[in-house]
Amino acid sequence: MNTSYYSLIKRASPEARHLLQVVTLADKSVPLSLLQNVWKTQATTPSLDLLLAELTALGLLQKDDMGHEIVYRFDESMRESLLKQANHLVPSNSGTAESLANLSNAPDIFFSKAQKQPLPCAIKQLHIENYQGIIKTCLSAIPLDSQWLFLTGENSFGKTTVLQAIAIGLFGKFDDNKILTKEDCAIAIELKNHGHNQIHFLGHPQFTHFVAYGASRLQIQNKQAQNEISEKSTTTYGLFNVDGILLNIEYELLIWYLKRNPKYDIVKAILLKLLPSIADIQITDNNEVVYLEQENETSQNVYQPLPFQKLAAGYKSIIAMYGDMLIRFYQQQPEVNDPKDFCGIVLIDELDVHFHPKLQRQLPILLSAVFPKIQFIVSTHSVIPFLGAPAHSVFLKVTRNKADGIQLERLNIEIQNLLPNSILTSPIFDLDGEEITQENNQKVDDIRMEDTYDEIESVDKIKARLKAFEESDRNFPDDLFEI
Repeated sequence: MNTSYYSLIKRASPEARHLLQVVTLADKSVPLSLLQNVWKTQATTPSLDLLLAELTALGLLQKDDMGHEIVYRFDESMRESLLKQANHLVPSNSGTAESLANLSNAPDIFFSKAQKQPLPCAIKQLHIENYQGIIKTCLSAIPLDSQWLFLTGENSFGKTTVLQAIAIGLFGKFDDNKILTKEDCAIAIELKNHGHNQIHFLGHPQFTHFVAYGASRLQIQNKQAQNEISEKSTTTYGLFNVDGILLNIEYELLIWYLKRNPKYDIVKAILLKLLPSIADIQITDNNEVVYLEQENETSQNVYQPLPFQKLAAGYKSIIAMYGDMLIRFYQQQPEVNDPKDFCGIVLIDELDVHFHPKLQRQLPILLSAVFPKIQFIVSTHSVIPFLGAPAHSVFLKVTRNKADGIQLERLNIEIQNLLPNSILTSPIFDLDGEEITQENNQKVDDIRMEDTYDEIESVDKIKARLKAFEESDRNFPDDLFEI
């Protein structure tokens, strides 16, 4: 280690060292304009200008005025000293610095080359190293107009680990003083944030328009004990723990209702849209939120009102998670009234859990309509959500082996014309032909090839009539041969 740089780095303030870590993600130099874009979400004191002046005065950075642009340069040996000194970074010989440096040079990629309309907040690429079972994996060239990124992979292959790593890269190693990881990992994410490229390294700078959910999401805060369980209701808690408790949308609905806040009608309409079988949401005279389920999609008949705790698990999951999502985005973006204007990134582990196949298919469609400016990154074990995958979706496969650890691979597959059997036997799920047949089937010739069960019933009725006619003494009717 260069001892002179080491001593200079030790003399720098913690805020300046933090800035230096961001600067050295670049390849030997970084434009001031890029630093300003990366740093603008940091609520730090002193300002960026003062921190740059401190690092320049110490000789850790060199300021060059190129006429049209100011550039800050640094020596490669300084980066090595910084990387070896910082206990939360891996040594430079791992290739991490080189891999992270490439993040600042990635071109913008779009599915639609004609329109080129990015989401307000969208991940461009990511690099994950030394986190749990991930030795090193990278993903680049993610189209900025992709609203949905689907992760698939067998059980225990690392889908949750990938989602957790993304959360740490965007949000940091701590969530409200709770440690998310103690590992010496290196996680960097480049995203487009309202037209600006931003590099986030272990949550520096922290991306705040963000929520994350694990597979357990049925519990909401008790109105009388919100403070007692608040530590289990932080932004990322549910993704890293199985006992997460979501923010109580019913409490917010009641407050908005009593104050005649227009958000009451807006959020109620959204929940009804996400719950196709719920006819109405009402507040009783004793200030309890109840739900009225309709008999079926075409019926006007409704069942008796039920409180949240007596609803089916699928309904509770939707109300709890999407209610929590609405609350958090309202807190993060208080200037927004219509949730269609929310922007940010949402992580959901096991999107399909608790949901009937009808609802699994509808969820991507419904969420895209309710939150058109949000990017969703979700894992699933079910083929059914793919039937509702919007155009321009990205499909990611998580694999694992002992030598390479957990790997993330993008699958370039067009699924808009595929039926479930084709998707199941594609690289998305990797089932072979025998695995999509019923275990008790005795003869391949007996396998039904109709597309729907209605067609099967119709064919069976025709076969039954033909068999009955064959066994009778009747002659063929004349109209049988009419065209």
